[in-house]
Amino acid sequence: MTLLLQLPPECLQLTIQYLDPRDTVALLRVNKFIASLALPYIYSDPFHNSFHSVFTYSEDSSYSLTRLLRLLLVSNGQISSPHLHKAVSVAHGRESDSDLIPPAHRQSPLNYIIHLRRLDLGRWSDVIPICAYFSTPPDNVVDYLKTPEFQSIAGLEHLLPSYIRRNIPDQYGLQAAFRIVLFREVNWALASPILEQLQSLTIPVSDIRRYLGIIDQLGDLEQVWFHLDVIFEYYTGDIDLDDPESQDIWTATRVRKEEITQDMIQFVRTHAQHFPGRLKSVICPEAGAWPSMRQTCPAETLVQLVEALPALHKPTVISESNWMHFMACIASTDLMHIQEIVCPLHFGSTHQQLVDNRDFLQGCRALKRMVIGSLGPSGLQWAVQEKKSSLDKSSISNLHKPLDTTTSTTLKPESSERPLLLRHGMVPLEEAILTDSAAIPFTDEIDSIAFAFSPTLTRIFVRSDYEPLNLQRSLQVGRGWVRLPVLTELYMELGDTRLVIDPELLIHCPNITSATLDDNTFEYGLQDLDQSSYCLPASLHRLGSLTLHGWSALRFHPDTLHTTMNLTRLEISMKVIHPDVCFIPPPAAINNNNHLGIERPCWTWDWHLPLLTKLELTSQFAYEFQFRMLARCPALEKLELNIHTLQGQHTRTIAMSDLFYNPVDDDNSMRTVWQGEENYKRIVAPALQVVRMRGRWSIESPTVLAEFLKGMLPSLGRLYANHWTNIPLTAFLDALRGNPNSKVWRINLDESVFGEGPLEGEAREKWKKEEEVRLGLVPDSKEGHKQRMGRPILLTVIKIGRVKYRVLEDPEARVIKNRALQRVYWSIKRSWLFRSRP
Repeated sequence: MTLLLQLPPECLQLTIQYLDPRDTVALLRVNKFIASLALPYIYSDPFHNSFHSVFTYSEDSSYSLTRLLRLLLVSNGQISSPHLHKAVSVAHGRESDSDLIPPAHRQSPLNYIIHLRRLDLGRWSDVIPICAYFSTPPDNVVDYLKTPEFQSIAGLEHLLPSYIRRNIPDQYGLQAAFRIVLFREVNWALASPILEQLQSLTIPVSDIRRYLGIIDQLGDLEQVWFHLDVIFEYYTGDIDLDDPESQDIWTATRVRKEEITQDMIQFVRTHAQHFPGRLKSVICPEAGAWPSMRQTCPAETLVQLVEALPALHKPTVISESNWMHFMACIASTDLMHIQEIVCPLHFGSTHQQLVDNRDFLQGCRALKRMVIGSLGPSGLQWAVQEKKSSLDKSSISNLHKPLDTTTSTTLKPESSERPLLLRHGMVPLEEAILTDSAAIPFTDEIDSIAFAFSPTLTRIFVRSDYEPLNLQRSLQVGRGWVRLPVLTELYMELGDTRLVIDPELLIHCPNITSATLDDNTFEYGLQDLDQSSYCLPASLHRLGSLTLHGWSALRFHPDTLHTTMNLTRLEISMKVIHPDVCFIPPPAAINNNNHLGIERPCWTWDWHLPLLTKLELTSQFAYEFQFRMLARCPALEKLELNIHTLQGQHTRTIAMSDLFYNPVDDDNSMRTVWQGEENYKRIVAPALQVVRMRGRWSIESPTVLAEFLKGMLPSLGRLYANHWTNIPLTAFLDALRGNPNSKVWRINLDESVFGEGPLEGEAREKWKKEEEVRLGLVPDSKEGHKQRMGRPILLTVIKIGRVKYRVLEDPEARVIKNRALQRVYWSIKRSWLFRSRP
């Protein structure tokens, strides 16, 4: 530490500015000298999210912000000032909040507020400053809310009577009004002593007149946030405009909106006159200060706000915060430094501005990340042309050569594709996130991006931003793709648009670690598929997660799974409709691979996936599933199989032969004939804890069920057996009672397992209670607890329909009446319970 103190302060400051915020905070506990150097870096922008990184937007974040604001006010002496607004004093006066400031800070000689440069309270506009959120406000706050003084400063007279009747009497509505007043007054209490040093400031528009009078003191201001804490627009359906009072308030609201928007424009223009070129950014985000009322700044006001600003100086990020500013001066903006563009569809009208001015993208030569909506046909044709012109004939031929899957496909540092990018000055795009809409659907953007930016592209994320009804549309993806050597994530979710991927698409992505190909294909016919439509086998040695949902699942070639040794999550499914209903072609068509002359790829179910932890199959894939796959998935923890259909014509019977396998089968395409247990190995899934099997699953005999639960699934904790058929409840109970080492603690069954009996009414309930007693089931309720008290029970809870039951070890067991023995018994049971649950 002595050597550290010998360093010049400038060296220490250079070191501190590169530290993580949490590490910088730790420096405050070293000594006074180090703390004095660290304070400016910590408290220059204390309202940034990184300052509160240990908290989330919840009660914890409110607690963190409350402590910070109190600390800043205390250090400046404002908390005891007679000039402090009464609302802040009332909030501070709660005795229950006295612990929010540590005793050491109450007498701290440090003046934290002198380091403040960015007063961006707008980031936390939804968190109540000073007064943390409580479901029941303290009595002193409630009393204050009822005073005419608060009613006046809160501006309740400007609200429509219908809105007041619905929201303000409600506790949350009153707290919202209190929060708005607190936000306004705390913001001013912190800003007023340090106006000359502020570089960023939040201004509540309800209080903008106060800030108009001190513009000449804001010489360092570079960014202003306008917080919309006034109701401009009412989005309620019960406004009575025939009421004279409502008409007057409605008219006054229009006038007030015009006045405030003009004040905002005047503030920006006046500051630009006093300090030309100093103010560089104006942010006016959507706000929800009042319950059920989201307020948005009018587009024409935003345009007038940014017109007074200078052009963006070498911007690196274009997003919602500066989009209007960028569009207003796009011709004079230096595009060469832009690395990120964020303009998704939810920006509204700004997306149309992007479409109309899409040519500017070509000038963003340093672009690495792009989040945009669909640009329409040929929207990125310039990038395609650049890529083609940068390749000579030999390069093009090499890119389209089949990949050698016998060698490693990992990108090497000496790869010639990186220098190609530098030599020709191509855009180094790494991440592309695209969305489409019904107005501008996808056309060729995906293929253009994959081809044009192939050397640097690491992530492709494509998603439909709408859910059209009965849309019969297909999108071809993958044509013209070339090798993407550094692509690691491929995500395509197209909703009701059928995703038709090119057979070679996965071959071009040898290093992906996560792939999701998703659409909502539900019903299909095998005649829709031909041999040429299936994907070619790909070598994906680095793949960790694979999700195929819909049409892409039907086209997938299963031989690809022979190369995915690092796979941890696999989901192959079709669209499932409520309640968990999927579509499966007729059994006769599935059992005949050459149906209508169509030859499907062979699903061998012998893939070696040592890291796989979750497997989910639905529809035809679950119907054809073979349990032999579990023998080569030792790490599997969750298994989901869904064959539940509306017709109910697809039944899978689990026989003893399904629980064993012959190792010889791994080398043959055909399974050997079942010849008894002595010739086969038992299938064991040692780590499998959760099994969900929906649909008409049937067990050949109670012996097979016992072997299924005990031999194959030794670590099973939860079993969801919904819609199973021809399996009596006694078979489950016998299997549980016959396995004292069972770890099963939850089984979900349908009520049909009780059997037929009386159909309904009191006779049904009486018969059901008799069955519960006979089977040794005790409802998991207070009454059931009394029934089972002192009787040995299993750890398992069985949920049948909506009722939970505890299972007695022996239905005829007597009650243990000795209290000491009862305590010993239940202590042992509790220890088993906590030790056995996964």
